[in-house]
Amino acid sequence: MSLRLAEGEETISGETFRGETAEDLELWGVEFTDTVFLKCRFVGCRFGGGSFCRVRLEGCDFSNCSFADTAWIDCVITGCKGLGADFRGSHWKGCSLSGSLLRMVNFSQTKWDNCGWNDCDLSQSLWMECKQKKLTATGCDLRGANFFRTSLEGLDLSRCDMEGITVSESLGELKGLTVGAHQTVGLVKLLGVRVEG
Repeated sequence: MSLRLAEGEETISGETFRGETAEDLELWGVEFTDTVFLKCRFVGCRFGGGSFCRVRLEGCDFSNCSFADTAWIDCVITGCKGLGADFRGSHWKGCSLSGSLLRMVNFSQTKWDNCGWNDCDLSQSLWMECKQKKLTATGCDLRGANFFRTSLEGLDLSRCDMEGITVSESLGELKGLTVGAHQTVGLVKLLGVRVEG
């Protein structure tokens, strides 16, 4: 099956898509199960309201595509590019995301449960009004990320770059967050305090 033939289907299961380019696909509400995408490129595609269960995306480019209100369960995303992709309102459980370029991605109002981020570029990404538990992040670039109204309690970002993040004026998002000593100077700046020397 080609990606173009997937349009109009309700369920895609057990398929492998390799090296395909898909443009302007409307895949609203499609359920992908036990499916693999290898080095595929998506241009202007919309997957809103769909679900991904035990799906693997490897070396794919889904920049500026929409995955709003999707569900992700036990998925693996590795070595992908998703600049400016829209994942607003999506739910994630048991997923692993690694080695991917996800700058300026919109993850606002998402829910995360037992997921891991490793070596991803998430700079300037949006994480407003999210909920997370058992989320781990290692070696990620979170510079300029916006965490407005997202509690970071229980999250360890000590091995991530979080310079210039945005939170609310009360700084309540930072309660219970674990950081490294080298990151405290940047966080102190959020209080409006100047650090000399």
